[in-house]
Amino acid sequence: MTKTNIEILEELIEKGYTLVRKNPTSIALEFKQDYYAEVDKIKRDRDLTPAAKAYKQEQLQEKFGKRLFEVLAEQKADYKKVVDQAQKLAQTIQTTPHDKPKDDLKVKLFEDEIASLVTSTMLGTNAGRSIEALDDFIGKYGDEPYFAQQIKSQFPQFASNVLGIESSPQNRFALSKVLERVESKVTTPERAKAAEALGFFGNGDVKFYPEGLAPYNAIQQIIGRDAARYLNEPEKAIELISTAE
Repeated sequence: MTKTNIEILEELIEKGYTLVRKNPTSIALEFKQDYYAEVDKIKRDRDLTPAAKAYKQEQLQEKFGKRLFEVLAEQKADYKKVVDQAQKLAQTIQTTPHDKPKDDLKVKLFEDEIASLVTSTMLGTNAGRSIEALDDFIGKYGDEPYFAQQIKSQFPQFASNVLGIESSPQNRFALSKVLERVESKVTTPERAKAAEALGFFGNGDVKFYPEGLAPYNAIQQIIGRDAARYLNEPEKAIELISTAE
């Protein structure tokens, strides 16, 4: 069964949330447990001198740090794929025009009436009545997303006509409420989900470990303050490690 765009976006948002919020916490917990389990083995090894134990712990810190950054780099790459897919789909949804109704007669009547409304508001002498006429027109045709989109595209002209009669704060406010009504009718559930996805992913930046929170602090205690600076830029850490090797 083919998934709807809404279902696809919901899955992508969930994947994004898992990669950025759930997984980092799980990774930090597992990292901490595995590291201290290895440290405990070193400490209990009676065949090692104190100096050897210190050296092995230092190596262990480097080993675990490198492994952590490799895991985070994979997470970041996966997240970027999810972001790209979600943004592409959401933007396509938002920029795809609504389907024109198949009723040609209704479309023709709408086109004639909106043209007449543009003219009547342009020649009108009462701003309040022009706003009422626009509101009534939206009530008649606005429930059809295609018509609502056409009204929205003409709205700057309607607003200019009305404010040309009387540019008062009251009329500006009334027009803003009418525009809100139009926009709510243009925004289908699919477009609403697209807007939600774009808002969730933003510009695509990812921050696995905000400084000061428990997961960040736990990892910093293991890999050190300098290395922890790269927790949200693991690819840079890997590059530095490779150069050092």
